[in-house]
Amino acid sequence: MNRSNQPSQDGMNSQPIQSIDQVRTYVKNAFGNTNDLTVVSVRIGEVTGMLCYLETMTSVSFIMDHIVKPLSHMNEREDAGSSVAILEGLGEKYFSGLSSELIDNLKELTHKIAAGYAGLVIDGASSILMLDVKKLDNRTVAEPTSQAVVRGPKDGFTESADTNMSLIRRRLINDKLRFEQYTVGSKSSTSVYLAYLEGGVDSKVLSKIRNRLKTNQMSSVMDSGNLEDLLRPRSFSLFPTVYSSERPDAICTSIMEAKVAIIVNGSPFVLVVPAVMNDFFKSPEDHYQWFAFGTVTRVLRYLAFFFSLLVPAVYIAITTFHAELIPTVLLTSIVAQREGIPFPAVIEILLMEITFEILREAGTRMPRVVGQTISIVGALVLGEAAVQAGFVSSINVIVVALTAISGFAAPVYTFGANIRLLRFGFIFLAGLLGLYGVILGAAFLLIHMVRLQSFGVVYLSPFIPFRANNQKDAVLIFQTPLPDEGIGGESRD
Repeated sequence: MNRSNQPSQDGMNSQPIQSIDQVRTYVKNAFGNTNDLTVVSVRIGEVTGMLCYLETMTSVSFIMDHIVKPLSHMNEREDAGSSVAILEGLGEKYFSGLSSELIDNLKELTHKIAAGYAGLVIDGASSILMLDVKKLDNRTVAEPTSQAVVRGPKDGFTESADTNMSLIRRRLINDKLRFEQYTVGSKSSTSVYLAYLEGGVDSKVLSKIRNRLKTNQMSSVMDSGNLEDLLRPRSFSLFPTVYSSERPDAICTSIMEAKVAIIVNGSPFVLVVPAVMNDFFKSPEDHYQWFAFGTVTRVLRYLAFFFSLLVPAVYIAITTFHAELIPTVLLTSIVAQREGIPFPAVIEILLMEITFEILREAGTRMPRVVGQTISIVGALVLGEAAVQAGFVSSINVIVVALTAISGFAAPVYTFGANIRLLRFGFIFLAGLLGLYGVILGAAFLLIHMVRLQSFGVVYLSPFIPFRANNQKDAVLIFQTPLPDEGIGGESRD
């Protein structure tokens, strides 16, 4: 049993406990006219007591079986000299299997009750025994909805932080694994946990994360996405510098790479910092299959990134300003397709890109049963109708389709979303300056990426600064050497 000695907020220690009536009045006033508050009187031997808890945050049957019944079976007063000692005796003798602590102020009482504790008050005591009896209905562990893999574990994080920590602990059976708890949000009081390997993480990075969580001024945290702004660099960033995943194997791999995982109670997505650009092109499946196939797949992701970012801009630049770069046969085909089109190439691309973004958003928000069907049929019908009506050319539809498919090749959805915004910037530069605008935009983007850091780590690491010994799992996946002798002592040869 613990005794709470944490510093108070908002004058937490200014309201000491004097009597049961005072506690009853305070609790009812604090929670107002809520229907799930239960305040009942109990007999503890010869002493009058009171039990208060929220039915929606606790298990009523558990309270009756493990708290009320043991108290009702007491025949005499547990007299140990003082009221505090009486409560300590109760906690040690009757509730030793429960997590409990003593508090001595009313403000902390309401906070604990809201978190799923039951408060036990006895007549004449200046402290309250808080018993952890919370029981919440949680979603069962299921297959992740993002970062799907063909081969690999099928379990994913849930909204319960306790479940998520257990999923990590089961994979990392390591006595160096640590979980630190913080409370973030002045109104929501959301529990946030840091997960890392002690001695295996940079102390400066860990100190920065702790300071940002302690000094934040957020009013509420409903999802781990609310913390991303808190963890991003202070300077403007065009790329995500916080990795997120709902796959326990991916998070465990990051922890073993000397990174810090951040678990938010109520969110199935766990954050990882520091995160570099290369992290967003890795998939856990890369190491679950033949290393050569994993390498080719990762290279394809990098190619898809460049296609998604630059293909529309290069198409606009070449067809508008640099037609001499196109082979004659292909140029003739493009000109024939664009005959009768009333808009320039840049307007065509923008119309199709915006239409696709609307379809994508509509498919995401629609009910799952019809969302995918509507988005696919809508894209086919609108694309074909636009070509038949002469608003856009066929080559334009091909370019936008290739770009959209390439954008979804990124294993992490948030990274692909940022690329879509950058793509519009390159489209405008190509429409104004041609290939010179594309090259200028690429140069500024490269400079931004070189200067960008995530908690002191260069964003383009391990490519910049380049070190040969850091390229083992950058793009190419090297086969792990096996011992010279196989099973039963037989040679591999």
